[in-house]
Amino acid sequence: MKIFVIPIIINIVFLSYIGSFDDCAEAKDIKMEQLRSDHFIINYDPQVDKNYISKIKNIAERYYKVITQEFNLVRNRLWLWDNRAKIFIAKDKAAYLKEFDCHTWSAACVNYQDKIIYTYSGDARFVPIFIHELTHIIFREYIGTGNFPLWLDEGVAVYMENKYGGGNYKSKLRYLTRIIDNGKYIKLSELSGITADTLRIKPDDYVDLFYTESFSIVNFIIDKYGQHSFSNFMSFLKKGNSLDEALSRAIYDLRSLNELESQWQNFYQR
Repeated sequence: MKIFVIPIIINIVFLSYIGSFDDCAEAKDIKMEQLRSDHFIINYDPQVDKNYISKIKNIAERYYKVITQEFNLVRNRLWLWDNRAKIFIAKDKAAYLKEFDCHTWSAACVNYQDKIIYTYSGDARFVPIFIHELTHIIFREYIGTGNFPLWLDEGVAVYMENKYGGGNYKSKLRYLTRIIDNGKYIKLSELSGITADTLRIKPDDYVDLFYTESFSIVNFIIDKYGQHSFSNFMSFLKKGNSLDEALSRAIYDLRSLNELESQWQNFYQR
């Protein structure tokens, strides 16, 4: 069964979770046991400890609710019965690489469209990885195929990872302040044009800055204008408004991306 997935990797400089977006993994015909919860179907190698699987089930259900409620991301189809998300867990890293054909440097593979996450037992990074990728799945399902930039998608995912998964992005904001002061940040017009394909060929320091800026913009909007305003912003995107339109309709003070960039700079230079 051939599926398109995104491998999650650990960035050496900032320990960020970054996908390469065009890679494939193959779930081979392997015998797995199954545990079903309200919103997830967890398939796992029989050798994986049952207590670990129960822990994963609780983590999955907890953060499904947390992420959905954080920004009121209510979707048209509930994750029930056959529409539940799926998690595949191999017994260890070697089995994960063999059974799912994921890249050697990945900690998990994700098929966003079909709501499938592939991973392996015992990875200490599972919680932040899961929060980040589950946020992507829920966010994309909520917004749909609207015209939103990659920085917003990644910014929301990193925001949730940082808030609930013990991320260290808050500490990076001091670094960002110096970058803004030196005028070496990525301009918002450029940031909004970055796609998964263009990002994957950029050098590591650029990718790190992209993720830090993406997080910082989402963090700025929520910190200054509140979670409710940010939820309204995403709601207008869901309805088909452009980024500028959704932003200005949700937050009067941010009438354009230029105004957003100006206020964002001032916020981190204060």
